[in-house]
Amino acid sequence: MKSREMDKLTKHFDTFFHQKNEYVLHPVVMTDPHIDTLIYEPNEAYPYWKLVTMGASDYRMPAPKKALGDRNEYIMFIDPKEDLKDKAVLDRYMRYLMEVAMYPANNHCFVSYGHSMEWAIESGEEMTGAYLEMPQLISDPAVMRCKLGLFKTAICLQVILLTRKEIDRLLEIGSERFSYWLYPEDPTAPRHFLCELSRSDIF
Repeated sequence: MKSREMDKLTKHFDTFFHQKNEYVLHPVVMTDPHIDTLIYEPNEAYPYWKLVTMGASDYRMPAPKKALGDRNEYIMFIDPKEDLKDKAVLDRYMRYLMEVAMYPANNHCFVSYGHSMEWAIESGEEMTGAYLEMPQLISDPAVMRCKLGLFKTAICLQVILLTRKEIDRLLEIGSERFSYWLYPEDPTAPRHFLCELSRSDIF
């Protein structure tokens, strides 16, 4: 990703998260595309950790004609109780985020909201896959599109980590009902959009 595109993407999320990015994590292992990560701490507007890929959109997906777009960047909203200042915790989240971000390039495929993916279960890990959602937590739907250049626009999708049980539920009820479960219309109902490494009762 070119430096001016990085600046545009960072400004985009600074605007919608109502905070200035202060941390950029560079990958230890080089990938193609090269993907960095913007890290945002919990703030008053959105009291969650936010991880955002920066560079996933360099891969142009083989998108169908009516798709939202053919380039994606990815957002994770993470429970504030998780200590992302602990390198071991951050590394685990980063591994999952990169699994999702590299999926289209590694498999030469198209993914968008409503799609899910699974990966091999690692010993001691609960999260066995992820679901891609519109970032409904952000009230302004313009967060979904970041124009990086004349012919390059990134579609910004939310990554929600899932356990085996939750993947089975998704397969049973379908993506539309599952999306309503993640973001219920009832304001008193539990929200299920936050990422955790170990599932707690918030989900």
